[in-house]
Amino acid sequence: MKHLYSLRPRAHRYYRYTSFWVIFFGLTLPLAFAHPAFAQESPSVALVKPAGVDTNAISIGGTVIPYRSVTVAAQRAGRITALYARTGMMLQFNQPVAALDDDVLRQQIDGIKAELKAAQSDLDYAIFSMPGMDSAGGMMGAMMGAMFGAPGGSGVDAWLARVNRINQARARIDQLKAQERALQAQVGYGAVTAPMDGIVTRRLVEAGEIVQAGQPLIEMAYVSRLRAQFDIPVDLAQGVAPGRPFTLKTSDGRLIPVSVGEVAPGVDPRTHTQQVKVDLPPQSGLRLGDYVELLLARAGAASTGSVVIPAAALLRGSALPMVQVVTGDGTFKIMIVRVAERLPDGQLLISAGLSAGDVVKVQP
Repeated sequence: MKHLYSLRPRAHRYYRYTSFWVIFFGLTLPLAFAHPAFAQESPSVALVKPAGVDTNAISIGGTVIPYRSVTVAAQRAGRITALYARTGMMLQFNQPVAALDDDVLRQQIDGIKAELKAAQSDLDYAIFSMPGMDSAGGMMGAMMGAMFGAPGGSGVDAWLARVNRINQARARIDQLKAQERALQAQVGYGAVTAPMDGIVTRRLVEAGEIVQAGQPLIEMAYVSRLRAQFDIPVDLAQGVAPGRPFTLKTSDGRLIPVSVGEVAPGVDPRTHTQQVKVDLPPQSGLRLGDYVELLLARAGAASTGSVVIPAAALLRGSALPMVQVVTGDGTFKIMIVRVAERLPDGQLLISAGLSAGDVVKVQP
């Protein structure tokens, strides 16, 4: 019995050491065999995708512009007493934009009114100072007396001189009234208003500045409708006409259908490009100044049947462009393809040899 008790601690130590090694190998062996040195490498594959409109087209960069833009200028000289428009402010038609001082014009109008009173007084004197104007015969009696009352025609001369004086006084009055109307119009030009509904894109002056007639004050844009402007090379602009539909690509990858709204009649002799403006649909989500691309048909690229694959799918070292296509039983077969173009995003545009839905091996 004593010998049996002496063996119990030894058996306990043996069990403890055995358990330790079982747990150790149970945890480390799976990790060891998971190492790439022990694991069989599985090939990377990629799905052959159909070429979208952006891969079968040439992109021409452009900018979103307002449908219409105007420059609001001062119609007369003066000092800006108030400037109501601010950059980014929406204005309604005929809404006040700025106000110019009219102190000098008001003084000139007061001077014209004083001259009118003097001219009217001269006219009244010329009329009522003629002989016989205060008698019952009136003007006819004065005229007859002037013509036949004195020999030698001196009465006729005096009468004609007075008639001429009356006509001159009336002409002077008409002239002064015309000057007053012109000055009143100049006063009205001091109230600058918006010529259309739109947003203020630039403010070119500040309150307190002295401006001249024709000097720009603000720039406005009609943004209820937008356009995009492009400078297209001459060889690509052939066939571009108002009303023709195209596809627009935004900076975030959205494709928007558009139509040509305006085509410049001539070609820029420096850049050999033609300016084209396309009309954007409402609710396009674009803003003034956004960068967009107009997708034009690519010469020589198939409009249908083209696909895209990663550039790494091509077999290296082969004389012809070839790829490995995954078959139904999981093996690979080599296919010769026709590469139409290398795209900027690292993809290849394939015009023959593959179909959309095929799976190709991507070379490591």
